[in-house]
Amino acid sequence: MADIVRRDFPVKGMGCSACVARVEGVIKNLPGVKGCDVSLLSASAAVSYDPKAVTAADIQKAVRDAGYDLIVTGDEEVDDEEDGSDLKALARDMWLATALALMLALIGMGFKDFQGKGHILWALATPAVFWCGRRFIISAWKQARHGSAGMDTLVSLSVLISYSFSVFNLLFPEVWTSRGLEPRLYFESSAMIVAFILIGRSLEERAKRSAGSAIRGLAGLRPKTVRLSPGDLHTVNPGERIPADGEVIEGESFVDESMLTGESVPNLKQEGSRVFAGTMNQRGTFVMRAEKTGDDTMLSSIISMVRDAMGSKARIQRTVDKVAAVFVPVILGISIVTLLCWIFLAPSDGVTMGLLSMVTVLVIACPCSLGLATPTALTVGIGNCARKGILIKDADSLQIAKDVDTVVFDKTGTITKGLPADVVPTAQMEFSDEIRETAPEAVSALKKMGLKVYLLSGDNPERAGRVAAEVCVDNVISGVLPDRKHEYIKALQAKGRKVAMVGDGINDSPALAAADLSVAMGGGTDIAMNASMVTIVNSDLNSLPRLIKMSRRTTRIIKENLFWAFIYNILAVPVAAGILYPVNGFLLNPMIAAACMALSSVCVVTNSLRLRRG
Repeated sequence: MADIVRRDFPVKGMGCSACVARVEGVIKNLPGVKGCDVSLLSASAAVSYDPKAVTAADIQKAVRDAGYDLIVTGDEEVDDEEDGSDLKALARDMWLATALALMLALIGMGFKDFQGKGHILWALATPAVFWCGRRFIISAWKQARHGSAGMDTLVSLSVLISYSFSVFNLLFPEVWTSRGLEPRLYFESSAMIVAFILIGRSLEERAKRSAGSAIRGLAGLRPKTVRLSPGDLHTVNPGERIPADGEVIEGESFVDESMLTGESVPNLKQEGSRVFAGTMNQRGTFVMRAEKTGDDTMLSSIISMVRDAMGSKARIQRTVDKVAAVFVPVILGISIVTLLCWIFLAPSDGVTMGLLSMVTVLVIACPCSLGLATPTALTVGIGNCARKGILIKDADSLQIAKDVDTVVFDKTGTITKGLPADVVPTAQMEFSDEIRETAPEAVSALKKMGLKVYLLSGDNPERAGRVAAEVCVDNVISGVLPDRKHEYIKALQAKGRKVAMVGDGINDSPALAAADLSVAMGGGTDIAMNASMVTIVNSDLNSLPRLIKMSRRTTRIIKENLFWAFIYNILAVPVAAGILYPVNGFLLNPMIAAACMALSSVCVVTNSLRLRRG
């Protein structure tokens, strides 16, 4: 069987979900590519491929041939410095375009006509269109050369049509005056469209960076100064970040592990204690032996898991991507029909009115809002969970959690700590397993949310029953082997229940694999964590009701985003085409349309950011 490699590549030049569909399509069509998820939010492509059949260079060439760019380096992350420079360049263009657009509006609408006014407007509009708007025009040209179209195509066409029409009217006014019509100029409209789009793009990019702040925060915790190999000894002084995963062999201190567990109270570390890379040592000094370094540390695993989850797609997003793939061609078709209808059905000035309406249709349509509606909410939701010590494998796992109506807990290592607390003096050297402090509270919270809770254990009925009574679990199944646990999960599902299985050991793996939502305790085995869809790093059972609540909130935000994105486009495009003109004479100004389009995607991202408060 071929070895499948999974890599994340930064992708440049994508402006909307139509671009996402195009890039994803060309990568998936390459021989040897087994899977591909392209994210507009993170501007990246997660590609699973057989390196013997296709190379990273082949993938890069295919993406470039489609009019975009894919970055292939040793480290596929685009660093914050490069990302920040892109934002600064965008901001510079935005401020220049805004200043030019304001001057155009002031001269064009604030002064009466004077000799040379049109040429001054032309001179001001030219840098606004071709310098400040160059990113849209260049991107649209690249896409057109390769037979594709996206958001930048719509923006570029609207700007160039209004600009070119104004230049034609300025240079050849007699074409219209000979017909008794006024040769109008729309230079301020072309500049305003560029300015509004750049303002919207800048706000959108900043909001998107905020949505993905969790992964950058985790990546920033990676030790940068100390290089260790497994087996090396290292002294950790107060205020230092621990450079590797390992074991304390001398000394003691309190360590802040909140970046891994979400728990704000520092943990005592002494001889024999486990410590983890990226966590912060407090006042004491200790010597540690490095065991896992670099990409093998728990922090690196968490970063990889969170990044993969943020780059994955929920099922609903795949449907949206299919709509977005045909969105731009449909809008182009509607704009042409709009122009023709105005020319043939309107009064004498039908060409001018038709061109304006065509430009307005092109600029007001917004596939960006559709493309960002789902991934922004999922990214914020997954990032929020990660900050609280809840690691989610993929987008579908977060969405599935909202549907859970039954939670099945393993006993040992899950409800209990898995360590003998004391010896009960009975006739039988019987050991009592200490119950997790958060277990009763978590079970109570789940019950209040309307979920049924079960305890499923291989232990004897007496011990299992005693634990169940202490945490107020009413449904207890004891003495079950791993295969029986699996069968019991299946039996619950056969009754129509949506089951979450929470476990920590090897014997839980079959049941975890069978459950609708599988949750592993962070202190458990790697096998259980690999078999699960969610890992609770801090082993705090209260994380489970938090996860379900976050899933419900995230799904609600996604539905809100999609509703407003679809409603916006369904209502805005006909109004832009002039459907209200025969009724009340209303015709939407292209500048207002540009502002609406810019705000639509910003509103979607901002709505998703509400999840950060949870």
